[in-house]
Amino acid sequence: MGKFIIGIFLLLGFGFYQLSGGANFEPEVRPLETAAIATKSIAPAPFNEPVVTRAVVEPTEIAPVVEEELDEVALEVEPVVQAPTVVAAPLDLRTVAGSRVNMRAGPGTNFGVLDTLAQGTEAEVIEVDSNGWAQIRITSTDQVGWMAERLLTDS
Repeated sequence: MGKFIIGIFLLLGFGFYQLSGGANFEPEVRPLETAAIATKSIAPAPFNEPVVTRAVVEPTEIAPVVEEELDEVALEVEPVVQAPTVVAAPLDLRTVAGSRVNMRAGPGTNFGVLDTLAQGTEAEVIEVDSNGWAQIRITSTDQVGWMAERLLTDS
């Protein structure tokens, strides 16, 4: 099959060589045409100054402004400042149960791997979705990512 392809290639090449003139081929000489250069200058278009018109505004009757006298009333306002009461929610700290677990950029295996965590790595669970994926924050590095909740120890 290879000899057949090479033979056809040679036959087509020889045919093209003969049809293009073979050894007697001389390229066609074309005369160069020079482009005519315009020497006529173009006069600038005349500039007509814009005409400015102003709208005529007829005066209208303005209703008189009635100034009412206001009684000065002293209002004593004492600012109430309360210290914010911060109730710290208990942290949901867990450790990685698997030997080498992928922490991902999103809740699923179709998301990229951010880090591979060793067994015993401490993580804070931020949230758990309905599909069993937990958003975690690694306590030592503050890195946030997702991993399967089943790969974390129970709290």
